Amino acid sequence: MPKVEWSERLSVGVDLIDEQHKVLIKRLDDFAEAVHNHHGPREITRTLGFLMDYTDIHFSTEERHMTAGAYPALDAHRTKHEEFKGALARLGEDFEEEGATQGLAESINTLLINWLVAHIQNVDVQFGVFLKEQGITLDAEG
Repeated sequence: MPKVEWSERLSVGVDLIDEQHKVLIKRLDDFAEAVHNHHGPREITRTLGFLMDYTDIHFSTEERHMTAGAYPALDAHRTKHEEFKGALARLGEDFEEEGATQGLAESINTLLINWLVAHIQNVDVQFGVFLKEQGITLDAEG
């Protein structure tokens, strides 16, 4: 299963968001690896739980700054976030029902590569450009 490595092509140019994206990518990779290698259910459940919690934190952070900066695409961006959280929840349900299957590993990989990477490169980058145009900076502390 291919692993996603952080690179500048994934940078949105905003330290806070880039740092959170690095954590999300690392944890999604950890989860995919745990499922692929049939690690114990406890480890997979723990990793998935962290990933779901951290996704909520990250999306809330982005949306809070979008609201504060009057970002015009906030509603569309929020809808994308809800789609991702729903897909993540479905993966959790699939794991609870079927365990660590090859299909689940492939679904995680698809979610990571197709959704998250594309979202960062296409949607989050637009927010980064907006922040720069408005002269707004967000440090890694939030």
